[in-house]
Amino acid sequence: MQIECPACQSSNLRYSRLYGAREHLLALVGIRPLRCRVCRTRFVAKTWNLRRIFYARCPRCWRMDLSQWREEYCCTPFRRRLAIALGAHKYRCEYCRVNFTSFRPRLTPYRRKRTVPRHRPAGAG
Repeated sequence: MQIECPACQSSNLRYSRLYGAREHLLALVGIRPLRCRVCRTRFVAKTWNLRRIFYARCPRCWRMDLSQWREEYCCTPFRRRLAIALGAHKYRCEYCRVNFTSFRPRLTPYRRKRTVPRHRPAGAG
């Protein structure tokens, strides 16, 4: 289930600031206010999927199809190196290009979808 903005149907969302005791209590059970980065609309939605809560997801766009990255290709801060030394996995979201670490396993590895056909069609030059 992908969360979308009710106004513009964009999935480019971020957590909005919590206001009041009611929103703080609802955030404890996974119902959070979100803000659309495209049209700036603020709305409340359920952000937890209990079947997928034990798997890693991108901290920026919440996608779960992740690839892995290698330390020699980027500058790794101390906190991230410490987490890797303690056993965290190195994941990269190919959609928003964020490198992050997580102790949770990934649900599905990222597989690039082929947009160009492998073979030329018959009769094409």
